[in-house]
Amino acid sequence: ETGKPKFGLVDFGLAVDAGVWRCDEGSGDLGGDGRYWPSSAWFAFGHGVRELRRHRDLEREYRTCLDAHSLGLSVLQCFLAMMPDVGVAGELEEEPSWSEVLPCFWSLKAMWGTYWSDASSAWRPLFEAFCGAGDFEELRSSYKRAGTHRVIHKDIVALRRSLELGSGACRAQQSEPALLAVATLFDAILLMLHFGAESPGSEAASESTVLLRKRGAGAPDGSA
Repeated sequence: ETGKPKFGLVDFGLAVDAGVWRCDEGSGDLGGDGRYWPSSAWFAFGHGVRELRRHRDLEREYRTCLDAHSLGLSVLQCFLAMMPDVGVAGELEEEPSWSEVLPCFWSLKAMWGTYWSDASSAWRPLFEAFCGAGDFEELRSSYKRAGTHRVIHKDIVALRRSLELGSGACRAQQSEPALLAVATLFDAILLMLHFGAESPGSEAASESTVLLRKRGAGAPDGSA
């Protein structure tokens, strides 16, 4: 079509100056949909930015990775929404290559359901407080006692593990270009999903970066 292009802009938090956000140690105001927050954002809300500064990796994630993390979750959510449920995949379940990877997809979808349930349960009272139906200080105390950021952290780690397994299963099906593309998508999502520093595999993000670059260099068509 001719004419001016039409597009939309999505901001997952508050519209702020990025440079100020990253250097302003006192900036602790959060906005947007908490279901897409990383664990560091929940930590900042429950414990405050002063305590956050004592955890360098969490603070770095909070200052530099909020939008990337939210985008990764959104991409994963869209992918899973288009994926058929167990028993209704039709002819795909009869294909040898797809029959190998579908269980990984369904496991990932189950992990997503756990994450979404936990994140929604945490976000609902906070949203109600934003609407004037709750006390923020009481919520901060309750989230701190409950360790909400640890629950989100655990769920993100489980999602990452499922994505890694799914990526490996898809990449093993060399005769299926569609599955190789899904593997690359999963690798990209892994680069965006962050989990702070409390994971026993805190080097996983950098390892994923190296792995993605290696896989891109060795892609059949030579593309990344």
